[in-house]
Amino acid sequence: MQIELIRADVTSLKVDAMVNPSDSQKHVAGLGYIPVGTALVSTGGNLLCKFIIHAAGPRMGEGDEDQKLRSATWAALQRAEELAVASVAFPAMSTGVFGFSIERSARVMLAATIDFRPQARSLQRVVYCLFGSEPYNEFERVLAELGE
Repeated sequence: MQIELIRADVTSLKVDAMVNPSDSQKHVAGLGYIPVGTALVSTGGNLLCKFIIHAAGPRMGEGDEDQKLRSATWAALQRAEELAVASVAFPAMSTGVFGFSIERSARVMLAATIDFRPQARSLQRVVYCLFGSEPYNEFERVLAELGE
């Protein structure tokens, strides 16, 4: 399973599935509320992907945030495997209004992805789609630190 970094809008990628960071406090049409650390699937609708994996990451200040973000990342990767897709794209989850720094999001998400590798069967590409040079550079630095 290859990990790629790309600078783009996640909705612009041609991948089998994309991850949509969901807010556990908001209702997702057709799915309901998604508990923090879990992920549910819907169709890709008019997007280029076949599936959307809605993963609920934590907000800073709710406690045990790193483990919750790791769980959300892991759950999204599990859903991708259950769908038997070859590629999935992630944005930097829990950043922005959720309060995580890019560096912290990168460290937790990339480590979870690397740890998931032995379980990957259909999944060949995990693309981290980062909007702008700062997030891209941070993910690139952390990925190198993690030995990738």
